[in-house]
Amino acid sequence: MSSTQAIAEAGRAAVETFGADLLCSFVGGSYARGANKPTSDIDLFVITARSDHDRERQFAERLRTVHRIAGLEFDHCGEVLTLDTLNALLTFTETCIEAVPAVQRSACYLADCPLSVFRKGDVVFKFLNDPKTAVHDPAGLLPTLEARAAAYFSAWPMPRVQQHKGRLRLPPGSPQQQLAERWESRAGTDAWADTPVGIGLERWFGTELAARSEVLHPGSPVAQAPPDGTACPLPSTSHVLAARLTAQCLAFLHSEPEGHR
Repeated sequence: MSSTQAIAEAGRAAVETFGADLLCSFVGGSYARGANKPTSDIDLFVITARSDHDRERQFAERLRTVHRIAGLEFDHCGEVLTLDTLNALLTFTETCIEAVPAVQRSACYLADCPLSVFRKGDVVFKFLNDPKTAVHDPAGLLPTLEARAAAYFSAWPMPRVQQHKGRLRLPPGSPQQQLAERWESRAGTDAWADTPVGIGLERWFGTELAARSEVLHPGSPVAQAPPDGTACPLPSTSHVLAARLTAQCLAFLHSEPEGHR
């Protein structure tokens, strides 16, 4: 299977798996930009009308099979979000950068921390702002979403590749390290897709984000960044900055960690 055939098959998997609940899907990333390598993974973005973990899991397994047959790299199943979860994540990301501009110069962003809600939102905004191929948009969502992404990056320019990506240091024994290790331990198990780069993303980026946003509002914006862009700034940074960054860290403020599987 060629990469072109794999892209077509990935799009077909979304259509066939989600049926009438599929509101939009497209391929972004290196293939859409014309910068892919022979083994680059397919970055598929999917928006659905409702959450269905069984169907999402079926889709993830099918996408992984497509990558295996085509000989492509695979370490995540793209972005599969309900429309409600997508809107909640985008709104939180906009609120976060306005309340704490320092986040884009912290390890949360610069070191590509998987626990950062802001970093996840920025990834999603990049998907929406970047070139696309294999577009399927029966609900006509993309024009509005693309305009929103363009406005976001106009106000808050971000580097495409984070300066310290792959160099993140989490405090030993901290809740951050424990949660990251829990997700890593699922890689070779049946629960491999039960992470923030997998399925059921409303468990991390859904209705709970409204409560997190409340923590961001008090006081003036925090612009002074931590001194080290590779080290997790929690909990050692200043009290005000720590409170704001905690609001966007998945290791903290969870009323029900991991949600329902």
